Amino acid sequence: MRSMIQYCKFVLAFILSLNFLYSIAVKPSNKKLDIVKIKDENKKTRTYYHLDKNGELYFADLDKYVEEKDASYNIKIITRAKISPNSNSSKVFGIDLSVLEDGVEKNRILKYKKGASLAKKSSKSGFNFTQAGFWQQEIKKIEGCEILIKLAEGSPELDVRLVINKINYRKNDGILTPVNREKSYKVKYKNSTSDSTYKKSKGWYLIDGGKDLQFKLKGPKQVRVISRGHASGSNFYSFSIRENGKYMSDYFYPNEKSLLDAHIMLNDDKVSLTGYNSFFFNVPDGIHYYTIHSSEDDGSTILLKLQNYIEKK
Repeated sequence: MRSMIQYCKFVLAFILSLNFLYSIAVKPSNKKLDIVKIKDENKKTRTYYHLDKNGELYFADLDKYVEEKDASYNIKIITRAKISPNSNSSKVFGIDLSVLEDGVEKNRILKYKKGASLAKKSSKSGFNFTQAGFWQQEIKKIEGCEILIKLAEGSPELDVRLVINKINYRKNDGILTPVNREKSYKVKYKNSTSDSTYKKSKGWYLIDGGKDLQFKLKGPKQVRVISRGHASGSNFYSFSIRENGKYMSDYFYPNEKSLLDAHIMLNDDKVSLTGYNSFFFNVPDGIHYYTIHSSEDDGSTILLKLQNYIEKK
């Protein structure tokens, strides 16, 4: 008997471990359910639940589908409407979504306009389904979370699928260096305003009105760009990024002095800096060159650090 219990625990743990690799379909808590098997565009059969004019789909006890109760999760809602396989027009449909998380209820009306797709019932039928309407909801507290789905006003009847998967957050995997040899700086800062000692952050590179930075990056990868400006009299600092010579975006940040006395030593002078700002961008497959140029004409100092990020495992 003990060995059988241990075996069952092993099987359950194995099934739960698959949750982290694949999205897990969630069954509504309603007692009466009209199940619809749909063969999608990739010829994979998926389970949907029918939502009629006066009906609702209620999802509770979501934590029973996961192993790590304290992790964050993505809830993905997929909706489709019936449509003639030969239709050249689109169909408008929508849902009324209510999410109760940590005692706070959030409501949203989601509407879609989708054309016909190759998706159809796995059994023979004379109709197809529209292209799928998607909505992704981040859930930070899975225990006690409840989801209620109704038809939006004027929507035709729908078939709905809800899946859940764990969010694997990113982590820093190292500092990226420019293509040419550039002097790097260490930014000194305090942990709190009451500290008398400073910490050091390495790997910062300087740009100004006459000096760009260029990076050669091999994708696919995710890159975090962290910046600090010279806390001077101007209202903001700004810079732009180009990918293989093509414009990507401009970035503007307020020029507010760091509350933690962040600074660098430049020519034996203390240069006060702003608090840090950051953003991520994705490097596509292959080798690409990224040029970062200061948008300031007065030669204001901007410090940049680029980091490679990977998903936590």
